[in-house]
Amino acid sequence: MINCIVILVLSVATEFFMNFWKKWLSTALIIFGANQGFASIDDDLDRLISTLPPGHIHSIKVIEAETGKVLFDRNSRFNLLPASTVKAITAISAYRALGENFRYTTNLLSNKPLPEGTVYSGDLVLTFSGDPSLTRGDLSELLGELNNKGVKVIRGNIWLDGSIYSGYPRAGGASWDDHNICFAAPVSAMILDRNCFFGWLVPSGKEGQLSKMVYDEPQWQLSIDNRIEIRKPREHEPNGCVQEVWPSSKHEYRLEGCIAPDAKPMRMAFSVRDPERAAARFVESYLKANKIKLDGKILMEKPQGDFTWLVASHRSAPVPDLLQRVLEKSDNLYADSLLKTIGSSVNGDKGSYSSGIEAVLAMLREEGVDLTRGRLVDGSGLSRYNMLSADDFTEVLQTGWKSWGEHAPWLASRDDERRWLKTGYMSGVNSMVGYAFPENSSPLIFAVLLNGLRPVQPATNEDTRAFHHEIRLFHRAFLERLTGTQ
Repeated sequence: MINCIVILVLSVATEFFMNFWKKWLSTALIIFGANQGFASIDDDLDRLISTLPPGHIHSIKVIEAETGKVLFDRNSRFNLLPASTVKAITAISAYRALGENFRYTTNLLSNKPLPEGTVYSGDLVLTFSGDPSLTRGDLSELLGELNNKGVKVIRGNIWLDGSIYSGYPRAGGASWDDHNICFAAPVSAMILDRNCFFGWLVPSGKEGQLSKMVYDEPQWQLSIDNRIEIRKPREHEPNGCVQEVWPSSKHEYRLEGCIAPDAKPMRMAFSVRDPERAAARFVESYLKANKIKLDGKILMEKPQGDFTWLVASHRSAPVPDLLQRVLEKSDNLYADSLLKTIGSSVNGDKGSYSSGIEAVLAMLREEGVDLTRGRLVDGSGLSRYNMLSADDFTEVLQTGWKSWGEHAPWLASRDDERRWLKTGYMSGVNSMVGYAFPENSSPLIFAVLLNGLRPVQPATNEDTRAFHHEIRLFHRAFLERLTGTQ
């Protein structure tokens, strides 16, 4: 009986604290907005920071873009998890290292001239460059040149060359349980359709039977060993049916769990587990569909011999367009592929996470920015090994400002003239870095890194949503103070 009373008291106290904190924060933000402009930036931002939940850690800094004068500094040298704000560093580095005219190139080459007839006696090679925008449609157009030349028999091998990159296709510290999800797809030199595939999990059938997986592109030969049972959640599943993903030897993954009989079809976005194997399968399926006989093999390695005849070539959009995808869509694969490309372009090394980071750090040192107090592991921010501070970000963003000002492509194309920012989210992390353009004042650079964010437990879904809404209110009020708007 006593235990029940204690549990009841704790539950009531927890609910009271959550409701009290929500109301207090909302009231504080209203008061903050009403008094905006009557106090110094220190007073205003300190008051705003005081509304953040207990237990969090912050690293915050605001400087003038032109002079570097510090306007606000709270724990600016604290190393915290930056999440996707890392992409701002990647964008500045890629634009500096690769230039606005760089394009990825994917080539189909031969070691002998293509014949006038239907039989080609020689080898072909597809040289992949790590182009994150390359699609299966693009690859079909490259191979389509064989059809245009009338080739129906290849008496030789087709090599798939991804040797421009080396090392593991994911950065250390990336959460293993994200590996199967599209946003964490492996970054190899062979990339087709962002190394993702999609489908719908459909509770089609009777209770107790297995559900169905309907793929967007079944011809890609990328499949799931679907063992999801159609049934109602059991007593030990208070949050409803869940689905768990496991590696599979014959498929990309094995999917286990349940889906309720009355559930709507679930959208599924998977990462390709083995990009090289997927590329080989697609080439094989293309040849079969176009009735081109291959007497040799499809080999996944750097080819032997000289391939001096260009059969067909595909080029990506230029760097500014690729960076738009990195910054506006927060595309992890684009960001990490650009990082690896920096590594292969700057020093002539094979592209990898390590060669890319080495090149980025060296470039920043030339600009007077030393990131050795922190740690940079990837170009996307997916890794939980990244450790950076507000001080790091404001320094890097200032180098971009000094180099290009508002002519940088991400600033020139911004939707809001008053601000540009890159956000970063992962469990416990909610951060933003960028530029603010107040009226009648010089531009500002800001970095706000927040870690340790977690609603008081136990928390319902509604409590969690309300918690994150209040964090968004904090960010909005912070930006409004910098830009002088309400």
